[in-house]
Amino acid sequence: MADVTVTLRNKKISVDKQSVPVSVEKSEKVSWTSTDGPFNIEFKPGSHWPNPNTKQVGSSWVAECGPFNNPHTKLQYNITASEYDTLDPEIDIRP
Repeated sequence: MADVTVTLRNKKISVDKQSVPVSVEKSEKVSWTSTDGPFNIEFKPGSHWPNPNTKQVGSSWVAECGPFNNPHTKLQYNITASEYDTLDPEIDIRP
């Protein structure tokens, strides 16, 4: 599983990986985690992926999606949070 840390600070959202590689062959998923507060993952139109729900688990907020099954694709998404600027990293789906 590819893990992404989401940070919410000073009205900005950041991640520790701008591009997340996942493997179709390994049936990998992506998991986003933040200890700073709630956030949302929103796939951009045309991605054909449902937006994952973010759940609070203890003192963290977690969203998970996958496994991804369309190799040689870059999946675009936004990370949003109330009162923060939107961020738009990507998922690189590999064989």
